[in-house]
Amino acid sequence: MTSLLDRAANKTKSLSPLATLINKGCSPIGGIYQLDYTRALVLTDDHRKGQAGGVPLGGYLLAVAGKATSEGFTLDDEEMILLRVRGTAPLPHEADLVQTRLAVVRDATNSEQTFDDVTDDLTLDELQQSAFDCEVLGTFYALQQGGATLEFGADIDNVISAARYQVFLPSAEVLSWLASYPDSGADDTLPLGVVRFSSTRRRAQVSGTDQAEVRVHVGDFISRKTAVFGMTRTGKSNTIKTLVTAVHRYASTHGERIGQVIFDPQGEYANVNQQDGTGLRLLGTQDTVRVYRFGADGTDPQVLPLGMNFFDLAYLDAATSFVNASVLQQYGSYAYVKNFTSINWEEPPKNNKAEWTTWSRARLGFYGLLALCDFRSPYFSDSANKKASTSLEFTWKKDDYDEFNAVESNRGLVSPPTSGATYRLQTPQAARAVTLFMANKGTWNTSSSNASDPRPFGFIAEVLNRASAKAAIRTLTDFHTAHSEQRVEEQVWEDMVEGRLAIVDLAYGSGDAPRIISENVVNHILNEANIRFRANAENVRLQVVVEEAHNLFERGAKETAGNPWLRLSKEAAKYGIGLVYATQEVTSVDQRILSNTSNWLVAHLNSDNETRELSHYYDYKTWAESLRRCEDVGFVRMKTYSGKYIVPIQISRFDHDMINQARVAAGLTPLIVHQREESV
Repeated sequence: MTSLLDRAANKTKSLSPLATLINKGCSPIGGIYQLDYTRALVLTDDHRKGQAGGVPLGGYLLAVAGKATSEGFTLDDEEMILLRVRGTAPLPHEADLVQTRLAVVRDATNSEQTFDDVTDDLTLDELQQSAFDCEVLGTFYALQQGGATLEFGADIDNVISAARYQVFLPSAEVLSWLASYPDSGADDTLPLGVVRFSSTRRRAQVSGTDQAEVRVHVGDFISRKTAVFGMTRTGKSNTIKTLVTAVHRYASTHGERIGQVIFDPQGEYANVNQQDGTGLRLLGTQDTVRVYRFGADGTDPQVLPLGMNFFDLAYLDAATSFVNASVLQQYGSYAYVKNFTSINWEEPPKNNKAEWTTWSRARLGFYGLLALCDFRSPYFSDSANKKASTSLEFTWKKDDYDEFNAVESNRGLVSPPTSGATYRLQTPQAARAVTLFMANKGTWNTSSSNASDPRPFGFIAEVLNRASAKAAIRTLTDFHTAHSEQRVEEQVWEDMVEGRLAIVDLAYGSGDAPRIISENVVNHILNEANIRFRANAENVRLQVVVEEAHNLFERGAKETAGNPWLRLSKEAAKYGIGLVYATQEVTSVDQRILSNTSNWLVAHLNSDNETRELSHYYDYKTWAESLRRCEDVGFVRMKTYSGKYIVPIQISRFDHDMINQARVAAGLTPLIVHQREESV
């Protein structure tokens, strides 16, 4: 009989932090009969497994040394070993059990009786025994004796008699605590989904563990690299939408500015889903959420032009940079391309007449080339001086002007000089006409003895006769718009400074335009961040989100200096920039980026080549077979920066409730849902 003192002591012990966890409905399933530093073999039986609600592959088990009392379970040591089931194990007398099972099956089949009818009770008990092969994930322990703060170590620091350890299956509440660890009560945690160990969820639904909530620290995803892997239609986009919404909501709740820019190759983030009426743009108004799209004309205040005016004189450097990038990408080995892309576009002093003459003619030739390649605009503009229309100046000889003007179709295209030899024209079509005229005449194509840049107009004239180079330049016409008054990379940087969500819709671009745009934006962000960093100014916290990442930073790409995505991977941490990238293939991502990734969310992968590559990181090798087998949408194995182990999770569906929670946090009116959404 237990004394009052013993009962009081047991009551106190049962209230310790670790004992409290065990006493929150955890189900005993057996005990450890063999233990080393990395592996535990757990003896169990069918009856206990059934009462506990089943033990799935990959499931967590808790091993503690202690005893059950009328006041609750008490621990001998203030530590708890976390195990993960990685399969079954043969019992020491497994061969005898197999022979007995064989005999039972044979006798029951021959006699047309049930298995129980041909087996005595003692044998039945023996036959129901089995064992789990478990991986030792680590140890939970109190930092101080009797302390309330629990720590986790990713190993065990002692091996004692295995028979002391009893093993429990976590209840839904404890499972949520394990999956969300470390949840220190900080207010930066938000629910991301629920625990899910297997594709089959019947027993989890019966036991209630399918509702064990997983909370993540939003701070884990801010300013760090996050990988989202999975085959098409396995929930990558939903996962990204959920993460983006969580960060947006967190920023609003805490009054912080955290910019996010999404490069959207399919338009699924920029548009409202026609099936359920959801979309990231619904998180805010044009003041907080902006979409950049090819062909935007200003009719939707939330949608801005994705592009720039190539005939804006203030953007000559950007226009030449785009054109050079396009022709170099496709025809960089040709001499005429090397000559063309070597032209120095820095404007010389106007009082240096020879240099300025050469430069002004080259500039005119460049704009004439654009007009010839179907870039359209009614006038030249100059946003630096806030001019909607302006004149393009260049130096010309009067004889050439007179000969040009003698052609009836050319009359009035070029204004005669009031004095000197400086002529003016206002339209790109006029630049086209002068360029073709002078290229055919050939007098501008030769070297100037006084010019340090020998024959830039001649290099342009060579391109005029190259159909392939002109075709490469035409791929950029989608990016040209007369409606834009600012470069898109400058606008996106401003969005990041203001903490907005910017969605760059690349769905309607053709050729190299999407790649060049995204690389320019990333380079501009990195350059601006570097300027602030060197000035010892506070970092602008922002996230860069990339879909179809294999198209942008493939394995074996250029070296870091010429690759903005690798620059982002290497430099982003010190600038406070995060990167979220999603792709179907782990092997397509440069290893330098993978090695610097802090958060991993991995859905179904159908290739052992991909899971083998994934197995090089953390302990994803344990989940390789499950990842290949289970194709359920939104079923993800997650490792976060602060998380101590991989957590299998069913990601929450991005829906109107999630949108409205973020809108309310931002002080906006919730949306009214007119249709019922179907569950995933």
